[in-house]
Amino acid sequence: MARALNLLSITILACATSMGVSAPARAAVPEPEVIPIDLLLAGSYTDAVRDAMTIWNTTVPTIRFVEQDTPAALRVKEYKTANGTSSHVYINGAGRGWVYLEVGDAETYRPSRIAAHELGHILSLPDLGPDSPCVKVMSGAWAGPECVNDHPDAEEITAVTDFFAANDVGDPVPWWGGFAR
Repeated sequence: MARALNLLSITILACATSMGVSAPARAAVPEPEVIPIDLLLAGSYTDAVRDAMTIWNTTVPTIRFVEQDTPAALRVKEYKTANGTSSHVYINGAGRGWVYLEVGDAETYRPSRIAAHELGHILSLPDLGPDSPCVKVMSGAWAGPECVNDHPDAEEITAVTDFFAANDVGDPVPWWGGFAR
């Protein structure tokens, strides 16, 4: 009986091969985590935020910012302070919260860099602090106004990719304590 089943299996395989039937295709690449974002209050930062969204969407295929024209779980707001520097985020889970972009920051720093940096926080990345290099988008203002790099480097891309491989939009961001610049 086993020999008959073996022979039948070989015959079926031979027929399938001669008919052009191939082995099953590889598993499809999973859909990216979608992060709805609205720019209804972004003001003069609207184009810079769109540029930053494109940068992150292109460099990290596991996430996708999608702009919507109604309030979203992630909102961007332009505002003005007396000292003119204070762009920051409020995170309500990965990919959720508020991005506050200060008008005066755009007079000193490249607006797309500011937006890419703040969206980096929304994607789980913390600030790097003083003396961090310009190649790191999360170096933020510490890299100085002459730094115009608005693209994350390989380590930052890997950190976001790894975070979203283990977490979903809305999950807690481990380092978040209530304020990030």
